[in-house]
This record gives sequence, C-alpha cells and structure tokens, in this order.
Amino acid sequence: MRHFFIPVLLALICFSSYSQTGPGAMLPEGTEVPGWRPAGELKVYNSENLNNLADERADLIREYGFRQAIAMDFYNYYGKLINIQVFTMDNTFGSYGIFLQKSKGGKIFDEFGNSCFEKTDSFGFWKQFYFIYMHSDFEGDTIAEGFRLIARVIDSKIKSKGLFPDILGLSKNKKGNVTIFKGPLALSNIYYFSPSNIFFINEGIAIENSDSKEIILKYADNNEAVRRLSDAAGILGAMTKFSDFNMVGEFSFAMKDREGKTLVFKVNEDCLDITIE
Repeated sequence: MRHFFIPVLLALICFSSYSQTGPGAMLPEGTEVPGWRPAGELKVYNSENLNNLADERADLIREYGFRQAIAMDFYNYYGKLINIQVFTMDNTFGSYGIFLQKSKGGKIFDEFGNSCFEKTDSFGFWKQFYFIYMHSDFEGDTIAEGFRLIARVIDSKIKSKGLFPDILGLSKNKKGNVTIFKGPLALSNIYYFSPSNIFFINEGIAIENSDSKEIILKYADNNEAVRRLSDAAGILGAMTKFSDFNMVGEFSFAMKDREGKTLVFKVNEDCLDITIE
C-alpha cells in the first residue's frame, strides 16, 4: 500500500486547473465533492499512449472501440487518494462491454448510470458511451463514501443514458454471467481457441455458468455464419488440442478438448452458437 504525506493545504491549493468544457468537463470541480479536492494534472490518453494508463488491459479496451480516456486524482483532508478514470468508447457496446469485464466479482446495482459495481478497492459505472472507473489503495467507509460522492457528480454531468446493446437480446434471460465482446482478446478470456481471429468476430455474447458456457457470435447474415462455421471446422479440426471431431448435422459439428469438455458448434440463423460443457 502506498502512503501519501501531503499537507492538506498543498493538496487543496496546488492542484492544476482543468477546463470544464474540455476532456475533463464531466469531472467534479474544485469544491463540488464535500471533503474531496482534485490534485495534480488532468491526464489525457489516446490509443497511442493508453498503455500508460491501462497496462496489459490496453489492447482489450481498444478492441471494444476506444476513443479517449482521462484520469485525475482526488484527495481528502487526510491525504487519502481516489484515482478517477473516464473511458470514452465508440458506442454503448464498448462502454457496457468494459463495465462487464471490470465488474466481475463485484456487487452490481443501479444507483448510478445504467449499472454500477462496487468492490473493496474500486467502484465503477457505465452511462451512454462512458465507463467510469475509480480505485484507491485505501479501504474503509471514507473511501466507499468518496466513491459514491464522486460518482453522483459525474453521473449528473452525463445527461443521456443511452441504450443497452441489442446483442443482449440473444441471452434470452438465460441464467449465468454475461459478457459481450467484439474480438478474439475478450473471447480468449471466456475460452481460448487460438491466438488468431479464426471466427472473424463482429459481435459476440457469452453466458457462463460453473459447469457450462454458451458463446453466440452474431454475423451480418446466415451466409456469413455458415462460412465462419465451415472455416472454424477446418482450423479447429486440425488442431491437436481437440479430438473426436464429428459432424453432427448439416451446419453443426462437435469435438472434445483436452479437459474432456464437449464443444458443439451450430449455425442458428445469422449466429454461430458454441456450447461448452
């Protein structure tokens, strides 16, 4: 845990100003959050320097459709720190997709934005094209209250909620943990097929349970879904990590992985449906 020995007066007076009409416009102003003040410079990130903020998560965030991010620290009177990060994505698919990635294992509720989550050391929510993430090296009621105070201000500055991504309709209220994704990196967090983008993913959704997974890949039309099934059958069928390859229908095949799990691939209209159990 880092410790901050920052005189209160310095934390309150020596922070850099930031424009309330520019990238930091949705952040709280100097006295807008009771007991908390901005300190340091507003940092702005684009696709080229996103690694400086997100480290190994940068490529995954780009995959969801990343535009820009900002980050800034806020201190309270006791020198405790909350770091705020705001990610602007291309659409709600991206903002909600990142939210689903970061909220795993947290408490999810609807107090701010479209959905928010809380963990011991972090707090986040998504609203319209934005994903807001806060974290702290400190814990306790003061930090939990700070998360909510800051979230309330930012939430009030984002006027439109936006719509949940259409692909959620494919989950059909199935039970399990839902993830949406647009590329092979996010898919690999669900099930690792290959380092290559063998499915040429446009949009996908996964519903995960303790003993099974269902992955649905959505394409432009049925012809593309059939083509992707055919390509995947040739590529995966040739891999030594899979065995017992078997065509089980005109547009369906099955195989087993090294853990003995059965994977079934089938075309359903404009989607490629993969079940793993």
